[in-house]
Amino acid sequence: MQTIYIVGNPGFVELHHKRLDDNSRFLRGQVTVEIPHKEVQLFWVHNRSDLKELKKAIGADLIWKYRLRFYFDLESFTNHPEEKVELSADEKTLMKKVMLSLT
Repeated sequence: MQTIYIVGNPGFVELHHKRLDDNSRFLRGQVTVEIPHKEVQLFWVHNRSDLKELKKAIGADLIWKYRLRFYFDLESFTNHPEEKVELSADEKTLMKKVMLSLT
């Protein structure tokens, strides 16, 4: 089993619970890590190749909207403060295109 930590902006946990309730391939766990202005969710999957399936089950709209990041170990996101990353012009255009397609 592989542990996957999902970190995102507040509000995503309840929404993606609804999408994953019927999916038995991903075992939800309990995590007590607190990150200011973020929510953290823990999942166990059979192996790392199932990450793609987990992302499909969550959906691109939630991943983009809540800025979800996926980590394979606790230390990778707790030891390093999150960096502010400025999107390139191409990424901003793509983001706008995706957001317009959701409406």
